[in-house]
Amino acid sequence: MKRILVVDDDEAVRRLVDHVLRQAGYEVVLAIDGQQALAKLDSSFEVLLCDKNLPLLPGTQVVLEARAKFPHLTTVLMTAQPEALSLTTLGLDGYLTKPFRSNALVVHTLNAALERRALQQKRQALQSQLQGAVAQLTRRDR
Repeated sequence: MKRILVVDDDEAVRRLVDHVLRQAGYEVVLAIDGQQALAKLDSSFEVLLCDKNLPLLPGTQVVLEARAKFPHLTTVLMTAQPEALSLTTLGLDGYLTKPFRSNALVVHTLNAALERRALQQKRQALQSQLQGAVAQLTRRDR
């Protein structure tokens, strides 16, 4: 069962996301702000689903700090403002625009983000293997 930390200061959103993700088979832990999220976050989590606009610490900062500490963490940002979010700048694996069009969209977005992260990690592992093989061949040819 995949473990998800959901961070949102809106209780209704937290309850909705909690319900939807538990129904989809995820283990959900809730946080009400960025500081609480970072205090709860540990290596047992596979996903951080975080609101962009949080009190005390913005969601973008939570994502950056979480990724610095746990590089393999899948991160998804929620926002009520449909601005263009730069997925590469923050290292996000996905984002959700609030209000959600459907509960299924929440689950689909998380599943897609997890898949995107897994493919990225596999690509990095293959690149590392390729570099190792090239280095061996280069040494052998000398």
